[in-house]
This record gives sequence, C-alpha cells and structure tokens, in this order.
Amino acid sequence: MGGGSSGKGGVADANLNVVPFIDLLACIICFLLISAAWTQMARIDVDQALPKASPKPPPTPPAPEGKINIVITPTGHLINLWNADKIASPHPEHVTVSKIPVTGDFKLCRGRAGGDCTGAAAENFKKYDYAKLREKLETYLRDCQLPTDNKVGGKNTKVMVAAVDSVQYLHLIRTLDQILLACKDKDKKETCLNSPSVGDVNLLRAEGFTSFE
Repeated sequence: MGGGSSGKGGVADANLNVVPFIDLLACIICFLLISAAWTQMARIDVDQALPKASPKPPPTPPAPEGKINIVITPTGHLINLWNADKIASPHPEHVTVSKIPVTGDFKLCRGRAGGDCTGAAAENFKKYDYAKLREKLETYLRDCQLPTDNKVGGKNTKVMVAAVDSVQYLHLIRTLDQILLACKDKDKKETCLNSPSVGDVNLLRAEGFTSFE
C-alpha cells in the first residue's frame, strides 16, 4: 500500500492492493467445491442400508402342486407323485417310483372272434394290470387330497403319460382311459381326474425316473 501527500495540511491519497484478496478468495472457493464433492461421494445412505419395517408380514408362498407321472414300459407301468413331500398333505412315500408289472400275454387275431387264429394274422400283446394302476391313482387322490375339479375352469391335478418307443399304441390309449376313470369317490364325478397329457419319457428324467425298465 502506497500513499502520498499534496502538501502541508493536504488529504492523503491511499491505494489498496486487492490482488492478494482475490487470490485468497479463489483458493477458498476451490476448497469448498472439492470438499462438497468428496462429502457427497463418501456419504452413507442410512435409509438403504437398514431394512425398512413392513406393516404386513410377507405372504406365505403357496405349497407346490402334486403331479402324477406314468411311464408305460414293455414290462409294466412306472408311476409316482412328484412333489408328494411338499404338497399341502405331504406323503413322501409316494415320491418314490412304483412299478406295476404286466401279468402275462394275450393274442389278438385280426378278423377273427375268439381265440382261434388258424389262418389269420395274430398279434401278441402284454397284459397290463390296469386295475392296480387305477387303484394306485385313487390312493394318490385320497391320501394327498389332490384337487380334482372337472368343472369348466376348475383346478385339476396334472397327469403326464409317456410311453417307451417299443410299447404299442393300444396300451397308451387304455392307460389314458384308466386315468379318466380314477376317482376319490365313485358317486361324485367331479372328484375324478381329467385331461391327462402325453409327453416324452425324457421329460420325466428330472422328476424321479432314472430308469424305464
């Protein structure tokens, strides 16, 4: 800061150097900006870190649905109830694949009635135990209380039927017929199974079937 005098008894002329003040102000502004940025980046969001209290408990997931699987092999039926250990009325013993073996053979004569196949083409077929198959299905329905509502839009237990390649088509059709006849109560038709689906045996490898013999 410099000054001068106009003479004896005159007014002093003073000049203020503001350059250092401007430099200090610029440094302070930079410091404040950098501090604000670091403070925002290092901030901990407490609302996200802590669990929020819910006024209602989370809904309980519904129990898995049971699914009946049937495989037709040259030596009999293989059957199980998938998810039998997790459904509302659990029965873990039904998860295991059960086998219902064939009971013998029978001969079918083309164009001939009776058992005489003289001069006619004959075909040999296996005798499958359809009575035991239906009994097993009815056991599933009663023990596990599976849904069997035949009304339009009603809920019904899924039934998957698969046949090994060497099984005749006749046995697939007869198996589907037995599924439709399986009921909890023979007096109430709405307690019967309906709408079985036909699939490939390989689709059932992940649902308890490791062998198809």
